[in-house]
Amino acid sequence: MKYIKRHSVAKLFLATILINILGSAMAFYSLPIDVPTTEVNTNETVKSAVQMENNVITSNAVLSSTLNISSGIASTNITSGFWTQVPLRTIAEKLAGRTGGEMGQMGFTLEISTQNPMRMAIGIDTAGVYVSEDGGNNWMIRKDGIHSNGVQSIAFDPANSNILWAAGLQSRVGPVRSYPPDVAYYEAEADGIYRSDDLGRSWTRLRSAAFLRGRAQNQYFAFDPTGATLHNTEIVYVATHDSGLLRTSNGGITWTDVGPTGAIYNAIIRHPVTGDLWLAADDGLWFSDDNALSWVELTRPSTGLVLGIAVHPNDPLKAYIALGIAGVWLTTDGGQNWQELNNGLPNLTWARLTINPINPNIMYVDADKAGGKFPYFSNDAGTSWQRPTQRENGFFTNSRYFSEGLIAHPTQPLSAFDLNPLRVTTDGGLTWSLSGNGISGARRGHGGRSAIAFHPDDPEKMMFFHTDFGATLTEDNGDTWTYVAAPRQSDLGAKSQPGGVYDPTPDSQRVISAVGGWTKQRLAISQDDGETWEILEDMIDDYRYFIWHPQKQNIVYLGTATAGFRSDDAGVTWNHIDAPIRAMHPSNGDIIYALRSVGSGQFEVIRSNNRGNTWSRIGGLLNQHVRNIEVDPKNPDRLYAVGDGSIWIYNGTEWSSRGEADGLERDFFGRAIFERIAIDPKNPNIIYVGQRQWKGPGLGIFRSIDYGQNWESINWNMPTDFNVWSISISPYDSTVWLGTDHGNWRMTPGTDVVFKDGFE
Repeated sequence: MKYIKRHSVAKLFLATILINILGSAMAFYSLPIDVPTTEVNTNETVKSAVQMENNVITSNAVLSSTLNISSGIASTNITSGFWTQVPLRTIAEKLAGRTGGEMGQMGFTLEISTQNPMRMAIGIDTAGVYVSEDGGNNWMIRKDGIHSNGVQSIAFDPANSNILWAAGLQSRVGPVRSYPPDVAYYEAEADGIYRSDDLGRSWTRLRSAAFLRGRAQNQYFAFDPTGATLHNTEIVYVATHDSGLLRTSNGGITWTDVGPTGAIYNAIIRHPVTGDLWLAADDGLWFSDDNALSWVELTRPSTGLVLGIAVHPNDPLKAYIALGIAGVWLTTDGGQNWQELNNGLPNLTWARLTINPINPNIMYVDADKAGGKFPYFSNDAGTSWQRPTQRENGFFTNSRYFSEGLIAHPTQPLSAFDLNPLRVTTDGGLTWSLSGNGISGARRGHGGRSAIAFHPDDPEKMMFFHTDFGATLTEDNGDTWTYVAAPRQSDLGAKSQPGGVYDPTPDSQRVISAVGGWTKQRLAISQDDGETWEILEDMIDDYRYFIWHPQKQNIVYLGTATAGFRSDDAGVTWNHIDAPIRAMHPSNGDIIYALRSVGSGQFEVIRSNNRGNTWSRIGGLLNQHVRNIEVDPKNPDRLYAVGDGSIWIYNGTEWSSRGEADGLERDFFGRAIFERIAIDPKNPNIIYVGQRQWKGPGLGIFRSIDYGQNWESINWNMPTDFNVWSISISPYDSTVWLGTDHGNWRMTPGTDVVFKDGFE
């Protein structure tokens, strides 16, 4: 009955674009880029979405457009879809009326507009910018034009809350002390200083600059109001990691280095009354009272890096600094002398400070890579510090990486916000609660199609596998989720789970997965939907593909980076196969396929008709880097291969390629790296491929509805460019589940397909 009900809803989903926008019973909440995430009246939601200035939905033509394809092979009517965000919310969050938002990837920076405190912005390490216009309750992705992987620092122009500045960074850590002069190790082609004049809806890079991942303070922007016009602040200082302390006097058109040293700068703070500048650098702490014309190096109480600065809003000679394991220190004479303020603080790497501008006695301090109840707070100007009594758990409990995004509210003396995930306090730091509907980001694992295990006889039950975070389980089609991660494997890299598969036995609770780091994991088996896991200590490999034989339920296949495994006893024992298994034909599970490098930039696709005992090559060699393959679910001789620059199609005799002339596109970096592919199991003429790379975001997801002959971008209401980590298609209703740096999304396409055998 559940299945019939869901398909009835799906028919209603096709009837009108209004239901597409708000979401049907299958998609009960909708989180588009530029529409508030709170549930409101359907007509009002549609009206606000269509009329919104620079609205992404309108510009991407999500409104109904029907494609009619007739090739004599398949007749397909597809209504343009609408991607629905699926945050990992708990049952408790649902009961509390929250949409949810697990955040996933690290939030580096958080700012509140002093001109309009209802406007807030977050910069995330691999997901760009999120903006809230309702004081932090609901959030929208706004990153179009930012081609760096993420944003490390963000700031509102104090004269205009529509104007945002951002520091775009590449996500690889690299040797943090290689600057200057070596900045080429991570190919920072899109890093730099970005500006938006429309509250983040569009961005322009003003200047190339490098920003290192993992730096704590991240207050890289300071504004001089003497350079303000009626519309914006013209004089802006930007602390960079390779280009010095940059100053512009014309809103970002031209730049001058006005810093005192050649070191990496970690923060620039301007006193709101006097205009004095405080500058934290790798080689010290600096002060200027003449708009950076001259600098005085201050004596630090410790040789450690100054990781955080907070200036007293009413006293220009009074400032606080965080010195890592040396703790928090205060100066009352402009940095000549320092007083230790560590009463109540444990011995941790203290890195972030903020002070309330309305009541400077209230302060907050956060520590690097520290779990538990944070940040600590003081209500006596730092003389003593206290730990919060309560901090509401995020979806992934209290784990955190860096002490990022800590800020006091500019107009509310007892309010502050803290990141990873976003929490708010309204009692001066004593208690913290979640406040981040819509901020998703848990990447679905790098196991491609295997990143979701669909239950064999319950269409609403799925287990998702996430890079960095383990596994999650839904039993109500994504409405609510339970965290079911396998145990951490600290020696391999912690708790990434690249993929997994359900035992196809009816009512099964048995799942085979793997857990560890990005390139090595141990096999993990659960008999109870992930509540407990058995770890196979000796089964260490780089797992990429998991599939169960559909006709012989004792046979399971695993594909690794360089090889494969087969179990003939449902996972009790495993036989090594010298071929990287990447696909299986669903109509005959004895037929499996592998992808193998043969050197010199060439790859071959090989096939076994006897469960991996013997292999033969399919067609000729492919002269490019091939990253994945897929087989037509109705024809074992029709295959697809995706790689760098093109998509290859095998028609039973030979390989042919498709590229830009067929609708595929290159990204900002001039590349077209297609890593993920999935075929609709019911309509094999419908194929999805996704781009992903490391320099920055790819161009998202593309679709073909004619067996790969022609392609179109179907990002629709999602960002114009983003990385696709996984594509999985429901065997029940063809729903496309997309894993991205912005979390999980789904789309149920409107289809009316009559399939006929044959292929042009």
